[in-house]
Amino acid sequence: MVHKGFAVLTAGVCLCACAAQASGTLRESALGATSSTLLMSAQHTYFSRDFDLIGYLDSLPGTSRPSEYQLSQVALDYKLDRWRPFVRYERGSGSVMRELQPFEVNSDARYMSLGLAYSLGDADQGMTSSFRLASASQDDLTIDCYERSGTVLGGSCEEADFQLVDGDLLLKTGESRAFPVLSTSGSAVTIDLSLDWWRRWAGRPILIGHSISLVGSEIKHENYSPLYDIESAFLLNTPLNGSTLGGVIRGLKDDLPQSSPWQEAVLRYDMSASFFSGDWIFGVALGGLYAHRFNYSDPLRREQYHVNWIASGEIWYQFDQASMYLKGEAFSNYLLGVDALAYTSKSSRFFDYPYGQLTVGFVLGF
Repeated sequence: MVHKGFAVLTAGVCLCACAAQASGTLRESALGATSSTLLMSAQHTYFSRDFDLIGYLDSLPGTSRPSEYQLSQVALDYKLDRWRPFVRYERGSGSVMRELQPFEVNSDARYMSLGLAYSLGDADQGMTSSFRLASASQDDLTIDCYERSGTVLGGSCEEADFQLVDGDLLLKTGESRAFPVLSTSGSAVTIDLSLDWWRRWAGRPILIGHSISLVGSEIKHENYSPLYDIESAFLLNTPLNGSTLGGVIRGLKDDLPQSSPWQEAVLRYDMSASFFSGDWIFGVALGGLYAHRFNYSDPLRREQYHVNWIASGEIWYQFDQASMYLKGEAFSNYLLGVDALAYTSKSSRFFDYPYGQLTVGFVLGF
């Protein structure tokens, strides 16, 4: 199987994680059928450039290519008659290889969700409404050197065209130590309202499902560089590769995500069909979403994207009190509307391209 995908670039060159989920209607139907009170689930998503057998990544424009990405999730659901509170935790990590400085970037992100679901019906026909409150945070990331407009800003790298040195340390010890050029982090708070409903089709072993959700997020990316603190007109007017240091710094600021928060609203609909054969379940789903951003700005006026189409397929195997599944997902426009942290003015160009991911997981009842 060919896996097409790339890791997202956010504030500068950092990664964001995104969880694949078992389809809403199939999972909700399975949870409604079990007699277990406590349910534990876990899943793992992995991506490597080794999956890109046709060299798709190398055909993308730009200088950045993903090297590896993985994401793990654990979740607990507790059934109280028709009510079900749940909690989820995710941890992701990834690396990106670049042709320019920084040549390699490693980053981590964490996701935490609390929610409450209410269900009616059973495995053959029913519905679930749920409310989820989630937070996402990208760990602080320090960039030693960064190339912008043909100029390498340092940092301690040897090819740096300009370095900002710790003057106090130099005067006290004679040691010359350059400050890293950039530090960045990101966070998001999300509210998710969703409705899943399903029905067995004409008595056949086929389950038809529908899912609709409305998601609102507030996103904030912070970036800081000691270069921003330079006030000397002499330094700011220093010529650098056909520009000035001040011009390069202004270009760096404009290229990175805005420092003020912005909001994103996403409306999504999915339709699925699942075929039951003994202990096996085979499911497919098609969906689409529309994402709109508020208080969002991009000084470089790069093209913005709002629509994403999603197709997925999954295989489940059922035990007495447990299930295992393997799922593949394909997106027409990367993780648009799927991961609130992913879309920024810096990363927006990646959302013109498709993306795919594979996930393996299980659900265990107690």
